[in-house]
Amino acid sequence: MVRQARSEATRRKIIDSAVDLINEIGYPAAGLGDIIERAELTKGALYYHFDSKEALATAIIEEGSETVLSSFRQAGRSGSPAMENVIHGSFVVTDVLTVDRVARAGARLLRTFGSFNPAAKSTLQILVDELTEHIAKAIAEGDLRAGLDPGPTAAGIVAGMAGAELLSSALANGADLRSRFAKNWELLLPALVTDESLGYYREFLARQAVRPPTTP
Repeated sequence: MVRQARSEATRRKIIDSAVDLINEIGYPAAGLGDIIERAELTKGALYYHFDSKEALATAIIEEGSETVLSSFRQAGRSGSPAMENVIHGSFVVTDVLTVDRVARAGARLLRTFGSFNPAAKSTLQILVDELTEHIAKAIAEGDLRAGLDPGPTAAGIVAGMAGAELLSSALANGADLRSRFAKNWELLLPALVTDESLGYYREFLARQAVRPPTTP
């Protein structure tokens, strides 16, 4: 048990060191030597847990993505309209990316790898699939326009979220992520929401944009 605990502690130290470097200088610039030096470990200790830099990145993607997806799911309220849960959940994601180091590094790695890494591809597909279910429900509830195709609509929302995260990270080090999400929604709402529900969801969006961040 003691040996297993030490092994887990070493693995955690490697991941945490890699996360810090990815958030500071990016994945391409963070070499294995840099990670080993930051973790104050030997090369053998790193390779015992991860046989390559990509394997380490995959572990970060998986952990960060699980945090983001879990937070999005937990943000939903069973008695609330589906579109409320989509908007509220997206802002909870901004909170997680702002305060959770691993989630933030995972998001950066999603951009780096895209479809070339199974964990990155799977994460994006899961998010699209879950949003598709919400969109289909929102259409059935009458809040979204009847002619919308749930799948492409969900993919467009995810693309907007990913683009907002990219621009916020590149131009403001993530500091304006919430406001970028809000502006994306301001553009999307008229195209998605029925005329009868548009006023309500604009008010709902305004409240979400200024509410205190959720602590995961």
